[in-house]
Amino acid sequence: MIKLIAKFIGFIVICLLSISQSKSQELSIGYGLIYTATYQSERMFESKSDFMNSDAIYYYTYEHYLKNSKFSLSGTFIKFKGETNIKFREGSVLHGDNSLIGVGFSGVNVSRFDIGINYNVMPKRFMYYFKPFVTVGIQTSKKTGVEIYSEIFQINGPEYYELEPVTLISYNKTHLIPSLGFKTGILLFHRIDLFLYIQGACGFKSYQNLYFKYAFKGVNQKTAVFESRGTGLFCNLGIGYRFAKLIRNSN
Repeated sequence: MIKLIAKFIGFIVICLLSISQSKSQELSIGYGLIYTATYQSERMFESKSDFMNSDAIYYYTYEHYLKNSKFSLSGTFIKFKGETNIKFREGSVLHGDNSLIGVGFSGVNVSRFDIGINYNVMPKRFMYYFKPFVTVGIQTSKKTGVEIYSEIFQINGPEYYELEPVTLISYNKTHLIPSLGFKTGILLFHRIDLFLYIQGACGFKSYQNLYFKYAFKGVNQKTAVFESRGTGLFCNLGIGYRFAKLIRNSN
C-alpha cells in the first residue's frame, strides 16, 4: 500500500513538472546538521526529553520554478543514521570521574525523499529571496542488523542503575513525514544560488526503540521505552545552479 502511494505521488509530481512551463530548473547540494527528538512512550523516572545533534548529512535537491508565478516545486533527498538516546540529569550517572549525560545507539539507516511546494515572499526583482515551504516526505528505515546495546557505558548510579544491558530493537518501515520550513539566500549572476535551509519534520511511527530496565536509588522501576520517529530539525547551508537564467522583473 505504501509503495503504491509513493508511486502515485511520484506520478503526480512528474505530471505537474511536464505540464508546467518552466522559467528555470535548479540542482543544489547542501551540508548541515540534524537535531532529532527521542520520545518516551514509557517515561524514565525523573527524566528529561532528549533533543540533540545526532548526525551531519548531505542534502540533494531539485527545484522547478513555475512560469509567471512565485511558486516552485521541489524534491529533496537525505540519508542519515536513526539514533535513539537516553538523557540523564547531570550527576545522576557517573562514568569514571565524569558525569554521563546520556547514552544512545543507531541500529537503522533512514532515507527520506521530500516533495514540496515553495513560495517566494520577496519581489522577483530582488537578488535576495525568502521562501517558506511545506513538504511531504516518504521515509524508509532499514535495519543494520544490531539489536543489543554494547556495555561500553554501564549505567551504575549514583541514581540510575541498569538491571540489564539496554536493549535496542530497530524496524524496517516506510511512512509519510510532513514538514514545514524556509529557504533563504541570494542569487548571483542569475544562476548561482547560495542559501540557508531550515526544516522541521514530524514523524508518527517509531523506527527504533530502546528498552531500559533499571532501578532508581535502589527502587526497581517500570521498563523505560525510548522511541525515534524521524521528528527533528534539519539545517543546512548549500549551493545551487540554475540551468536557465531566471530573469527578474518588476513584480
